[in-house]
Order: sequence, then structure tokens, then C-alpha cells
Amino acid sequence: VSFTAYELMKRCGVAASGSQILPVIVGHNGRCMAVAAALQARGFDIRGIRPPTVPEGTSRLRISLTLNVDEGEISAMVEALVEVLAQT
Repeated sequence: VSFTAYELMKRCGVAASGSQILPVIVGHNGRCMAVAAALQARGFDIRGIRPPTVPEGTSRLRISLTLNVDEGEISAMVEALVEVLAQT
């Protein structure tokens, strides 16, 4: 696990998923979509996933870490995510 992936797991409560897709459970549908929109406005392609795809009350952000992003971009995304989650 890279330092930035560890940072994401530690600071944002993301559990290791065994794949490049990391879910961030937000809970309420409205909050999830507001967080996703705020991150998209900052240039991050992070989508909100909500019912019926996931159970009610477990709406989440879908973060996909691929070879197309570097550690600097992941660090910037973690900082933005921490900030946006604190504001919403």
C-alpha cells in the first residue's frame, strides 16, 4: 500500500478493498451527491453511488485509483476530500 493510499484509508475512513476501487461511505444520499459534486468541481472524477445500487443509508463515493493518476494527484484528492467532508 502506497503512502497516499494509506493516507486515504486513515484520514477518510476508507477500508482496503482488494481492488483499485475504494468506496467512501457517506451515508445520506443528498450529502453523498453534494460531496461528489464539490469534488468534481475541483477536477476529480469521483461519482456518488446511491440506492438502489447500494442499500439505503449507505450512499458512497466511488474512488478509482488507476495507473493514470500519480501520488501527487492522490494526495491532492485526499486533501480535497477531507476538506469537503468537513464542510458538508
